[in-house]
Amino acid sequence: MLAYETMQAAVQRYVTALNAGDLDAIVALYAEDATVEDPVGSAPHSGHAAIRAFYARSLAMKLDVTLEGPVRAVANEAAFAFCVRLHWQGRDMAIRPIDVFRFDAAGKVVSMRAIFGPQNMGAAD
Repeated sequence: MLAYETMQAAVQRYVTALNAGDLDAIVALYAEDATVEDPVGSAPHSGHAAIRAFYARSLAMKLDVTLEGPVRAVANEAAFAFCVRLHWQGRDMAIRPIDVFRFDAAGKVVSMRAIFGPQNMGAAD
């Protein structure tokens, strides 16, 4: 079981890396065989190469990411609500997902699932 502070720090590093466009820092959070399902229901990206390619596409747009509330964490899982502001298809957009990280004993993310749908996407405020 990981300490809350360990998981909270990983989430903060994730947000910081997204804002900085730091692809290496994002990939470093993940275990070699990790999966990213973003959004839930889409085909998962498995392993560092696929995860790197996924985030490279996302970071091609300048992202402004902010947490919306505290990180919820217990055992080896953390969930956090956040807002991603970006310019997409000629519009300023905001997406408000809840991401769920599952960690291994070393504190690496082994699974990330992003929960959001069309109702969580709209014009930036």
